[in-house]
Amino acid sequence: ETKTKQFPNQTEADIEKCVDWLRENGVQKDIPIVIESTGSYHWLSCLLLSENNFQVHLINPLITKRYERSSIRGAKTDTVDAKRLAEIGIIEKDLPLFFDSRESLSVKKYHSLYAKIQKVKQQLTRSYEEAKESAEIIGVSLNLDSIKDCLDHIQQTLKVLRSIIEENSSEMAEKVAEVRGVSTFQASILCNAVEGRTFKNKNQLIAFFGLDIKKKESGTWRGKEKLSKRGNSFYRMILFQLGWSLTRNNEQFGEYYKRLRGDGKHYYTCIIATARKFLRFFFAYYLKPSMHSDLHQNP
Repeated sequence: ETKTKQFPNQTEADIEKCVDWLRENGVQKDIPIVIESTGSYHWLSCLLLSENNFQVHLINPLITKRYERSSIRGAKTDTVDAKRLAEIGIIEKDLPLFFDSRESLSVKKYHSLYAKIQKVKQQLTRSYEEAKESAEIIGVSLNLDSIKDCLDHIQQTLKVLRSIIEENSSEMAEKVAEVRGVSTFQASILCNAVEGRTFKNKNQLIAFFGLDIKKKESGTWRGKEKLSKRGNSFYRMILFQLGWSLTRNNEQFGEYYKRLRGDGKHYYTCIIATARKFLRFFFAYYLKPSMHSDLHQNP
């Protein structure tokens, strides 16, 4: 048996009408409410429903797609989608809970902005350098002053955003930043990425950041091992920078890096391995409940 009703999703008053309708229809607080992730459009619904103590699950659209493909008709309307999400809530176990607050979402927005602007800077810098090189090769003069000014402004913007992120760092991030070789900025990004998430073991944490190894094999054939690179590429960039910093500023991690280099490993592989080692340490000392009493034993 299903009941359906459509609500606008523009204002808090719109969502409050949905909350009232759920209460009128006897929806208990432990009944799963499943919402599909849609950029920033799901935030208001998730926030208000969770603030009203409903059990909100925010899911990846890929899960919905899987159910859509498995249906006979493969129909897609708002009503069908709503019923499909309800079905997912009944069938699927351990769906991810929406855990964010308004404060944590604002911090995440700063992180997202920093990541996007950093990517624009890299692309523009590459184009700027290529233009200068091309001009030298063909012997012409290009006026690139405005591009240089733009890059300077972008760099200044990144500095401002970095300061804001550091100022809003969590208590856990401040403790992680006590580890030699880890900056407050890096710790803030890392801690915000895992906030509210549960990892059963260190391998899940490593896989979350896409630093796990993807293997291909068939019979006696063994393919080249590569990083899975799942998840957020910005987080991997931060972890690479963190690994590089640890190799130079932390004796324990530096020795690990040198040992790998001594075995003939490529420096890139060694830095990734160092970042992976740090994640194992991070899981043991900051995410594993039984180890929380050892927070002061930072290397």
